[in-house]
Amino acid sequence: MIAALGAVSALSVLATPRRALTVLVLLHLPMIGFIVGVTSTGLGVFPDDPHAALDATIGAVAGAVQLTLSLRVALGRGRAATNVLLYLAVLALVVPPEFWDGDGRWFTTSWFAAASAGLVLRGPWRVVLFVAPILGTGVRNIRFNEGFSISRQAYAFTYEAMIMTLGAAALVVAVRVVQVVRDLSATRTELGELVFRAERLRAGRDLHDTLGQRLSAVSIKGDLALALLPERPDAARREIGEIATIAREAVDDLDAVANDRQQLSLADELERSVALLRTAGVETELRDGLPDPTEAVDTIFAWAVREATTNLLAHSDATWCRIATTREGRTALLEIVNDGAGRPSGRLGGLAGLAERARRLQGDVEAGRTGLDGFRLVVRVPAEAA
Repeated sequence: MIAALGAVSALSVLATPRRALTVLVLLHLPMIGFIVGVTSTGLGVFPDDPHAALDATIGAVAGAVQLTLSLRVALGRGRAATNVLLYLAVLALVVPPEFWDGDGRWFTTSWFAAASAGLVLRGPWRVVLFVAPILGTGVRNIRFNEGFSISRQAYAFTYEAMIMTLGAAALVVAVRVVQVVRDLSATRTELGELVFRAERLRAGRDLHDTLGQRLSAVSIKGDLALALLPERPDAARREIGEIATIAREAVDDLDAVANDRQQLSLADELERSVALLRTAGVETELRDGLPDPTEAVDTIFAWAVREATTNLLAHSDATWCRIATTREGRTALLEIVNDGAGRPSGRLGGLAGLAERARRLQGDVEAGRTGLDGFRLVVRVPAEAA
């Protein structure tokens, strides 16, 4: 439990690229400070150095070059050739001093040489040149432990190698963590944009499917009211009242689309569509051979009936239409056929949205001309789709 809480805490600290970069910089600073402290003062372990100021300056510059390289790799900036030059600069700053100062105060700079190799190089060279400075410094420091027993020599070598390996690995891992956090942040942003676009497409699709039928109904009933007004004002008044009702329903539909809470019923859509088609002078035949469909099947067939009715009224010259539901084995099927495809029947967006709904249920949509001038829409989904 404690380990899990620690891991969650660490992840929260590194939750953003800025925090991960801060941790990366803060990890470098004590390493640089330690090298500067050792080279400038000896920390009471190494003898006085007449070139302490120069050594401290070289150590600080080496640390600064290493930090620059780490940041460039972590942020993915600059060319790879420049990073290789920075790696060579690190080597030039940390390797020679180990030979002109014979007291071993430079041994911790090996973690910079190893870390740079781990960040810049690829393939087997990365492993070889990561390990080489650590082992080389450890072997070189054996002569500072003269008089020790073999076991103490082995302990000192292992201890120093472990320190340098952990230091170098920490720098490499910190850079990789920044890269991973940046990738995750970019992925999170991309997913957010995808969700936004999907929601926008859903709203546009639902508005097309929903308001298309309402507006078609308003147009048809408005024309009918105008035709009835001179001789049958009472009938015209009824049509105008129905237009007001449809407009109120459209307002409710808008609110439902905005909040993604539309509930469609196949029975309601069939009743509404048949009445609307017959009002428009389209002879409509209804065949219901699918008793008790599941909610998912009922909903998608309701959307299909709404879409087909809208397209028929807006984009065709049909005089006859058949709407049939049936079940073929494990497949529920809705077929809508009319005799007047005429102009292009249906916008791509509406049929594409219907096809997307069907795919979510492992189904498909087939739409196209039939006969000389007809149009056929078929929706197939698993009968037990949930």
